[in-house]
Amino acid sequence: MRGEPLDIRGRRLKRSNESATGFISSIGFDAPIATHVIRINTAHMLSLIRAGEVKKEIGAECLKFLLQAAPETATGQFEDIHQAIEQSAVDRLGVEKAGFLNLGKSRNDQVATAIRIELRERVIHLLTGVNLLQESLLAVVKRDGRTVIPGFTHLQHAQPVTVAHHYIAYFDSIQRDCERFFQLYERANLSPMGAAALAGTSVNVDRRLVASLLGFTGIIENSMDAVSSRDFAVEALSSCEMLMIELSRIAEEIILWSSKEFGFVEVADEYAASSSIMPQKKNPVTAELVRAKCGSVLGSLQAVCAILKGLPYSYNLDLQEVTPHLWEGFANTQKSVEMMDATISTLKFNPQAFSRSMDGDYSTATSLANYLVKSSGLSFREAHSLVGEVVRKSVEEAIPFSQAARELPKLSKRIPPLDDETLQKVLDPAGSLKSIVTAGGANPQFIRGSVERRLRLVHRNRSRLAKLEGGLKLAERSLLRSANSLLEEVRN
Repeated sequence: MRGEPLDIRGRRLKRSNESATGFISSIGFDAPIATHVIRINTAHMLSLIRAGEVKKEIGAECLKFLLQAAPETATGQFEDIHQAIEQSAVDRLGVEKAGFLNLGKSRNDQVATAIRIELRERVIHLLTGVNLLQESLLAVVKRDGRTVIPGFTHLQHAQPVTVAHHYIAYFDSIQRDCERFFQLYERANLSPMGAAALAGTSVNVDRRLVASLLGFTGIIENSMDAVSSRDFAVEALSSCEMLMIELSRIAEEIILWSSKEFGFVEVADEYAASSSIMPQKKNPVTAELVRAKCGSVLGSLQAVCAILKGLPYSYNLDLQEVTPHLWEGFANTQKSVEMMDATISTLKFNPQAFSRSMDGDYSTATSLANYLVKSSGLSFREAHSLVGEVVRKSVEEAIPFSQAARELPKLSKRIPPLDDETLQKVLDPAGSLKSIVTAGGANPQFIRGSVERRLRLVHRNRSRLAKLEGGLKLAERSLLRSANSLLEEVRN
């Protein structure tokens, strides 16, 4: 017969204050981990039953409740989802049965575990979006990659490059972000369960079994470290911020390049906005908001660091404030990735604008200096000085660079006469690109190989994600199978 309802908060305190309970409660932002808490309780109870710490019949009743539990329907004022689920079990089964749910565990190890489970899923979801973004970058390279564009340093025209070279630079930076997230996943995918409040427990809990049932690759050995460390949250938000910095830089270039002063690209109407007062406006608002979200994610990271920096070991309720910042940072990063993917995949390039911008911009001056070194035996520094003098002459006298360059043989007897055909070949942006021989350079001949290598990375990332996701689904099925098998055993 079920016992009388019991408040699981116990009798140590005479009463609770509604205002104070509301202040310390995390129930409002525990929704993302609710299902994980049920799974954790299920795995923990299976461990208790197998160790003989809980009788099969009692444990089976708890498992049956957990398999049917719907945490989102919990009502009443609770400190957190952990309390809500346990209280619901006690109310339904009675304390003589449900009272074993928390044997050998604490909310401290449980919440640390639940956050890691949710983080795993969010990393996979985010990397799936990043994978699509990388595909969109390579699609741009395939479509517009051979278009010659100005390369910038200090936001000044420097040397010609191609759309492919520019966008592969984006790709490679983002790929390093992918690697950081994969490494984060490995470090986060360790189970705190069995650490209990901070010291471990005298209850025979098979920590490695619980970890395996929950899809973890191992345990966090030290019990104090297990419950009180949130460095994985700092690392996660740091990784998000590094990705956001790259997205913000890309967004900044889209904003600049879509302005009338540049006119290099046009943002699709779906990812732009008009003005409420100026009929002609087409504002690149999605890119602007991605740029702003970079600051929001940085704010989440800073908040978490500020919360953690002064905490004594081990658990303190301050850690509760870390979680909403973690989820907010991931949500902002996820949406930014999706919007940047959509914006880039629909971006239109203007080859004529690129070409006009390089007309008379001196961006092939380095190519001319290199040519002089090869054709006349001048040292590079001598050639650099002479070409600089020619550029100054072109600017001061307002004459074309090619015309000013004809005067080079007059500046040094070592320079042979320069005919128009030679100068045109050396000073042509597309021609200068073909002369590049160093690995990873902007020569269009390298594009095909560069794309193929990066497509292999995209496919490898996708395979790695599928393996991680498959492992989690396998663990979830194993947990359910184990629970149902025990219920069947008890029934028989």
